[in-house]
Amino acid sequence: METYTYVNIFETKGLEYLLLMSFLVLLVLFVRYLREPGGKD
Repeated sequence: METYTYVNIFETKGLEYLLLMSFLVLLVLFVRYLREPGGKD
């Protein structure tokens, strides 16, 4: 009755890199949005 499951740490590397890259892009866009002057019409 063992509950140990083998998890390959290299299986999810692609997904982790995609999440990291999308987070960084969204962070850059958010910072650019905050730095914009407010008087834009």
